[in-house]
Amino acid sequence: MTDSIDTSRRAMTLGLATALLTPAAAMAQTAALGKTGVTAPVSGALTAEAKAYFTEQEPFFKQFAQEFTLDPNIVYFMAAQKGSMPKSVVAHYKDGLDQVARDPFPVYVEASAKTRAKIAKCYGTTPDQIAITRNTTDALSLIFNGIDWKPGDELLMTPLEHPTGITLALRTAARYGVVIKQWGVPVHAHVTVDEVVAALERQVVPGKTKAIFFSSPLWPIGQRLPERRIAALAQKAGAITIVDGAHYNGMFDPQLDETGIDFFALCGHKWQCGPGGTGALYIRNKKLASNGTDLPKFFISRSQSRIVPFDGSRGDWDIGEALSMYGFPESADWRALGEACELWDQVGRQRIETWHLRLGDYFRDQLVAAFGESAVLGAQRDPALKSGIVAFNPFPTQQQRRDEKLNIEFRARILKEYGFRISGLGVGNNGLTRKPDPEAAKFASGTIPNRDPLTLAPAPMDHPQRVNACVWNNREQIDRFVAATQDLVKKMI
Repeated sequence: MTDSIDTSRRAMTLGLATALLTPAAAMAQTAALGKTGVTAPVSGALTAEAKAYFTEQEPFFKQFAQEFTLDPNIVYFMAAQKGSMPKSVVAHYKDGLDQVARDPFPVYVEASAKTRAKIAKCYGTTPDQIAITRNTTDALSLIFNGIDWKPGDELLMTPLEHPTGITLALRTAARYGVVIKQWGVPVHAHVTVDEVVAALERQVVPGKTKAIFFSSPLWPIGQRLPERRIAALAQKAGAITIVDGAHYNGMFDPQLDETGIDFFALCGHKWQCGPGGTGALYIRNKKLASNGTDLPKFFISRSQSRIVPFDGSRGDWDIGEALSMYGFPESADWRALGEACELWDQVGRQRIETWHLRLGDYFRDQLVAAFGESAVLGAQRDPALKSGIVAFNPFPTQQQRRDEKLNIEFRARILKEYGFRISGLGVGNNGLTRKPDPEAAKFASGTIPNRDPLTLAPAPMDHPQRVNACVWNNREQIDRFVAATQDLVKKMI
């Protein structure tokens, strides 16, 4: 199939991103609503402004949902686990796999420079600062292994990291003599950005804090952290910033050069809805308006490029290209990732970001109306701290909310009996603080192991249930989910 035909076909598919159907036609196409016949209750009221937003935008996103071939018998609330590739991306991806099968000799279906240019344009940066990786874990591994660590350096990080980040931090500490220092994240419903930044600033020691590592949004509760404020704080202290952005790109409009962050590990197959086993690494490769500090030393641990200095020095060369040169990667995957990025740009990244956040707010409001404010974990007021990931626990007592077996059963039954796919679990006493450390006993298995922002004493949270406000979801599905959750909780307690 020629490039012109491929381009024409993709343009036809993308056409739905440029115009809304009439409300009558759009509303006629309903997404799966679950297996149960439970009727959704009247709950959290919408403001007039919110009603106007959903009246205008929900028909479009209901139509856009038809681009995803998700199981019609299950409501999928889990882009944070793995997104669904759009039909147009899947079709061209299969063409690429067939092409490789017919003629395996060429290294690339699409040159990495072309793919990196697509991703860079979509993410607000330049190709030399983008490397294609296998996933977020791969990108984080390259970052941690590339930094010029010295014994005694402090790595300041939250206790709320994904197991990947925790493991990398512990291995780095063991290998280089780095000291891991935790900071407790304020997570109450009314928390503000200023509180979060102040909690971090109390733990930063200029000249000693080598790097600040955090996820945004945070994996277990979905609370976003203020990347730009943290980057500015780090620059003032002479520290490097590392972000686990597994849930960042695809959900938000990235604009990476404006963040001031040094290293951003990104995922291709979650909210961005590219193929599994794809991701990107953003590595600041120049002085920017958002970050005018000198480039930190960086040792490249995986590259066949021979122009790369071996002493970690940085220069006027394409570090993104060097980091993308490894063996014979399946470049049909790369091309599909680039095309998923372009589709998001066709729809409008600000439009998608607003949808995630508005639908996430709707999810929180309905859960609060049904189960009370304490049932929702993390920030609920400051818009700068919210995301499309919603963590909650519907059980009425703390003992039930921290009962791992009970909460795992809830997820199994909400899927089997009602047809809703969600996620959950925190790292508990297998996080940064673990046996034989006596403080590990404070964190029950499956709970969220946070620390007090002032004292750093253990401050465990509940076992989280996680739902995502995805581009293919809508309010009707959320209403039915909340009703099903109420019904199931009554059966289980």
